[in-house]
Amino acid sequence: MREVLGIILLVPQGLVPLVLMGLDVDARSWFVAMHLPAWAQLPAALAFVALGTLLTVSGVRVRRGR
Repeated sequence: MREVLGIILLVPQGLVPLVLMGLDVDARSWFVAMHLPAWAQLPAALAFVALGTLLTVSGVRVRRGR
C-alpha cells in the first residue's frame, strides 16, 4: 500500500507538475501543487517528489523483507 501512495505522490503530484512548470503550461487539473500560489508551487512539487520517493522505497524494502 505504501508504494502505491508513493507512486501517486511521486509521478502525478510531483514529476508531472514539475514538467508542466518547466514547459510553462497553465493546466491545474488535479495536480495539488498547481493550485497553490506561484511561489509555493515548486517547493510543493519537490516535496511531493521527496515524499513519494521515500514512501515507494520504504514500501518496496518492507515488501522484500529488508
